[in-house]
Amino acid sequence: MKPIKSFFILTLLSAAVLHACKDKEDDTTPAGNDKCAAKNLSLTADVTGTVKCENLGKLTIHARGSSGFTYQLEAGAFQSDSNFSNLSAGTYTVTVKDADACTKTSTFTVTETGTKGTNFTLVAAIIGAKCAASCHGNGSGNAPVGIFAGDCNIVSRAALIKTKSYDGNMGNLDAGEKDKILTWINAGGGYDD
Repeated sequence: MKPIKSFFILTLLSAAVLHACKDKEDDTTPAGNDKCAAKNLSLTADVTGTVKCENLGKLTIHARGSSGFTYQLEAGAFQSDSNFSNLSAGTYTVTVKDADACTKTSTFTVTETGTKGTNFTLVAAIIGAKCAASCHGNGSGNAPVGIFAGDCNIVSRAALIKTKSYDGNMGNLDAGEKDKILTWINAGGGYDD
């Protein structure tokens, strides 16, 4: 008889567990109890534009509706700092995550401002005239190729241009052309200078 008594107790215990599990399965959690669904996360940003050929854009993200936020730009790692800088013109996806791992995603656009500056225009013309037919061109005149093809290539090589043309031994520039290059460099060496 002893084995029957153990079997009976085990059967009663199993029935109680099954009944408890069944009751648990029948429970439905109202959507209002989901910690993320109950939050109203919002994202805004202070956006600083950039100048053509430079990465001066900035995003300062403001998240509301919770606390303990971390911030992600595009597919990068989440970080505690809400500032992203050194951005070129374009549209960026930002995701914030709070302490409960609830997320909100928005896009923000860094615009490109500025017009071609007088000093840059003079330097681009010098490069077009002096480099097109010789060192960096295709011989067709005023159309540099390679490292000086395009405005942003000129801007990105401002230090090289100064070194080779003003400080160095580039012999096909006169003093006036060298001074124009130096004036552009001293103004910042950018597209809008």
